[in-house]
Amino acid sequence: MNAGKIQFITDPRPDLSLAAQAELVCSAGINWLQFRLKEASREEKLRYGKEVARICRQYNAVFIVNDDVALAAELGADGVHLGLDDGDPAKARQLLGDTAIIGGTCNTFEDVELRHRQGVDYIGLGPYRYTATKKNLSPILGLQGYQRIVENCRQRGISVPLVAIGGIGVGDLAPLISHGVHGVAVSSLILDAEDPKDRIAAIRDRVHCQQA
Repeated sequence: MNAGKIQFITDPRPDLSLAAQAELVCSAGINWLQFRLKEASREEKLRYGKEVARICRQYNAVFIVNDDVALAAELGADGVHLGLDDGDPAKARQLLGDTAIIGGTCNTFEDVELRHRQGVDYIGLGPYRYTATKKNLSPILGLQGYQRIVENCRQRGISVPLVAIGGIGVGDLAPLISHGVHGVAVSSLILDAEDPKDRIAAIRDRVHCQQA
């Protein structure tokens, strides 16, 4: 399994529905979306999740559900992304099937070692810097923190893809990728842009050119 180099995470906003966010990013060429909706009822998560899942399938984009394994199963998602306190990746795979994509959050190299032993398919590593998108933020890593973790992974033979997340700007993309990070997960970077489609084009250009 090769984790998407650019992953988009939905963010509830009054001026842009989750379905509209999915349409925006998928139509602009992002092929990996994580459905994240924290403050909502089960009924709302199902309703909005079905809309987003339909759009992802229309564009042949990978559809991942944040945190909730049962919801991922009900929506027929491609997989689930688990925080450190959101359950056992092995149990998630047992419920979702052998081909399911299981991602895991990490903040330290010790977290990475744990997730590697648990057999996750990719790691969301962060935060890079402060972000208002997520509450209860873990300690900031910065570029040096990523460099240390990437080097530790090389020394220990850990090759699970590391996806940087948390307050990433366009200017951060090339340094992160050049220092061994597989890809980036973004939300506000796109949604706060004056022209989101131009911003997506800039992100894709910097990520893919750096990895060419």
